[in-house]
Amino acid sequence: MDGNSIQVRNLAGVFLGTLDGDRLNLLSVVCVAVEQEIRARLRPDVDTTECNEVIVIASVLLAVAAMRQFEEGNLADFTAGTLKVSFDNDRSAPVQMAMRLIAPWCADPFSFRGVTV
Repeated sequence: MDGNSIQVRNLAGVFLGTLDGDRLNLLSVVCVAVEQEIRARLRPDVDTTECNEVIVIASVLLAVAAMRQFEEGNLADFTAGTLKVSFDNDRSAPVQMAMRLIAPWCADPFSFRGVTV
């Protein structure tokens, strides 16, 4: 785990409470995976030092949401041969907030930021 992933794990732990050894190990793996997922969504021209705090917060939100889905048993598919895990479509507030936070730096060209009415 790099520094960002450790920070993500520690912050996610605040939301999730006390974790035993197995759950802490799972959280560590989840934190690395969600951070990689977020970085993969960024446009190639993005300087990650400019949005690192947003990456960390979005990673925390996604890690917490993923851990809660593991606990709630919303598993829709699991394939051991290729290690594919799918959950029901997560439209929880933490996931939506994470996606809104990183939207300005994502490859998807559509996002609203700072829009006032």
